[in-house]
Amino acid sequence: MKLGDVLKKERQKAGLAEEAVAASLGLDAEAYAALEAGESEAEAWGPILAQLAIHLEVPTSRLLSASGRSQDVESNGPERLIAERRQARGLSGKDMASALGLSEEQYAAIEAGDTPLGEVGKQLLAFAEVIEQPVFNLFYPCGLPFQELDDYP
Repeated sequence: MKLGDVLKKERQKAGLAEEAVAASLGLDAEAYAALEAGESEAEAWGPILAQLAIHLEVPTSRLLSASGRSQDVESNGPERLIAERRQARGLSGKDMASALGLSEEQYAAIEAGDTPLGEVGKQLLAFAEVIEQPVFNLFYPCGLPFQELDDYP
């Protein structure tokens, strides 16, 4: 299963139209359709965001904005919050890279804001708010990683 499949299923369960959700996320219809089709950067960066939350022991929403709300996500704010949480836990960039299965350079790019993680995270947080669920549930529907599921109720 792709993350886009989870988004589509959750939108449908909430009885929401694609156009309405796209507007709530600030996306045009084509970009939103790509998100649900599993053809967006969310497929790669969503799972990394979930793993960051797990390893930093913080709600996913609090890695994106101090308030945990999508409307408060600042430019480069997620990257700053991730770095602050990592430092508060006494972890190095090397520790985090190893935990996430990334190279040190790839992890450094996350904290430098040189990846789409912040923008993807903001979109996923906004989506979670629209369907009134924690953003982390998108990555672990039914308590399992979405990649391990064929379907769920």
